[in-house]
Order: sequence, then C-alpha cells, then structure tokens
Amino acid sequence: MLKRPAVLLTAAVMMSSPICASALDTKQAEGYARGIVTFEKNKNGIPEGDSLLSGRIAEDAGYDSSDWLAIGAVRSGLETDTGEYFTAWKKRIEDEYSDDAAIDRLNATDWHRAVLTGICLGIDPTDVSEIDLLGRGTYLRGEGRPLDEQGVNGEIWALIAMDSCDWKLPEDAFPNREEIIYSIIDTRNSDGGFSLTAGDGRSDLDITAMALQALAPYRCCEETENSVNKAVELLAERYGDADNCETAAQIICALCCLDIDPDSDERFKGLTDELISYANDDGGFAHQKGGESSELASSQALIALCSIQRLRSGERPVYDMNEGSPEKLVKTTLKEMTSAKNRNTSPPALKNSPDGSANGKNTQLAVSAAIIALFAAGVIGGVIMRKRKEKEK
Repeated sequence: MLKRPAVLLTAAVMMSSPICASALDTKQAEGYARGIVTFEKNKNGIPEGDSLLSGRIAEDAGYDSSDWLAIGAVRSGLETDTGEYFTAWKKRIEDEYSDDAAIDRLNATDWHRAVLTGICLGIDPTDVSEIDLLGRGTYLRGEGRPLDEQGVNGEIWALIAMDSCDWKLPEDAFPNREEIIYSIIDTRNSDGGFSLTAGDGRSDLDITAMALQALAPYRCCEETENSVNKAVELLAERYGDADNCETAAQIICALCCLDIDPDSDERFKGLTDELISYANDDGGFAHQKGGESSELASSQALIALCSIQRLRSGERPVYDMNEGSPEKLVKTTLKEMTSAKNRNTSPPALKNSPDGSANGKNTQLAVSAAIIALFAAGVIGGVIMRKRKEKEK
C-alpha cells in the first residue's frame, strides 16, 4: 500500500493539468514516474526520504532491471544521490568484468548497459578500475566473440553505447560505427522491421524499436534514411499488437529518440494510453495488464516516461548523454555523420559525482513538500477521475 505522502505527491502531480482522453500530459507523465519511485521504495523497504538507489536496490547494482531503474531515475532527474549505488556497482564491475573470461561469460549487452549506467553514476566507463567497459563491449572483443553472437541486439546496443557520449574510437577499431550500422540495416526484413536473428523474416516490435533507438542519430543520412522510415511505418501499422508493458515502452522510447511525440502524431494515437494501462495502484507497472507490478516493467516504463519528458522539454534523448541541446540534423552521408560523432575521450561533467556528494535527498524532500502543498486540494478528485477513466476503457 502506498504511503500517504507518496500518494499525495503522485496524485497531486497528475492533477496539475487536465486529464486528456487520448494523450499523456507531461505533468501526468511525471506523476506516473514518481509513482514508480514510490513503488520501488515500498517494495524494497527503502525509507521515503532516502535515495531510491540505496538499500536492496543498491545490493543488485550491476544487474539488469536495477541498472535500468538507475538509468531512468537519473535521466529523469528523480534521483541524484547515487553514492551507495555507485559503490556497489563499482565492486560488481571489479568482481565480474575484470578477468579475461568476462567477455565470454557475459552478454555483449551487459557491457553496453554498464557503459550507460557508469555515465549516469558520474564515472568514465572506459576506465573503471582500469576496465574499459566500452572497448571490451564493442571493438575489443576479438574475432571469436562477435557482437551479433547475441543477435542484432548486440550490435544495436553497441552502437547506442558508442554514441552515448559520441565516444572517439581508435582508428583501427573493429567494428566501428559505420560497420555496425551497415550490419544492422542489412538484417532488415522485407516488411521494414527487424528480428533478433538475421533472416528470421518475422519482425519483432521490441527489436524494431531498439534498432530505431540506435539508428535515430543517423536518420538523415542517405544510406539509412529509407531503413528508418520503413521501420517507423511498421511500428505505426503494428503498435496496436503490443501486448506487454515493455514493448509499449520500447516503442515510445524509439519515437522520442526520433523526435516524434506519440501524442502529437496521429499514426500512434493511443500509444501512451496503452503504456499507462499497465500501471497499478501501488505505483508500479506490470508486464501484463492486471498482473503484479514488477521491477523490469516499471524500469522500462520509467525510461519511456523519461523519454517523453525529455523530448517535450527540448533535451537530448535518454541514452544521449552528451552535453548541450540536441543538434538539428541535416541531410548528410553516413561517413560524414559517423566522423562527426567520433569526438569525445571523456564523459560529460554530471551533477552527481561518484562519491554521491550531490544533495539529491534534501532536494527531493523539498520538492515533494512543495508539490504536496500546492496540489493537495485536487488529490481526491484526481484519484476519482483516474479510476473513472480506467472503467470507461
């Protein structure tokens, strides 16, 4: 059961603007995101005033759903106090990623997720106790450990990791960005979508959405523009087939990476409503409608909600951790674009530091109190309206 202050906070944020029948208001998106934080804290026994990334969640640092939760929480601005999570995550990396057999033992995508997590925690992922997470996850794997051994998923997330900070790769890096991009688009099915296994022929919504997240920075390149457009067309035709929270979340994230607001594009009408239909009263999101809230579904929903908020506020996409506002893309070639993105040797300076010195906890409490005081009068009406809306569907 939600703690009363958290209930007030989530419902109050949702009430800050009118509830639309077919669109997710930005403040509502924030409310659902805060609900996920509340769910995770309650589930893991974390006191309301403590960092989300502490306690039992920090104990699982370096693992799948916990890392995605950390990425979503940091990129949405809901958490800056990352010290405890960083300490546990760094130890996990040192214990499980340092030996020569780690490349064989771990999936390629484990390395890519670690790159994204490391940046969010304020550390250079190319040197975590002398472990190069980016290199070993992409171009230092050796001939016997190709990225596509895990299917096209390995190549997709390798490209996302490389572009997370527009990392500068060695001149002899293999594969490099251009090679990975060509490899991805070469696996495209005749219907425009992508499958986990090349040549499968049965396009998968999740994989197609992830491929678009990776190809988004290259959507105006002569060599990739058609592939991107065809994949978007497939999602527009089939997004109604999404039958779980994670798939809906991946599609939303892909569209936001492409600068497409699903609530402003008629092709994707009702998509955000579909995502919210997996939300439970405890604040979490379920894999299937009516099921129990889960950390994986909730973390993916949080990233989708974060993507919507970042798009509407003019910020860079969720996995683009470069500094400054997003660049306006122009028609170009793949060679020119990959060359332009091959530029950084260190991550951006983040608000949080590896020792967790940011005052995230106090900031969270102050913001929470302000929002509760401002919107408390509308809480009861907000809860009733939400329940009525769910019953009418």
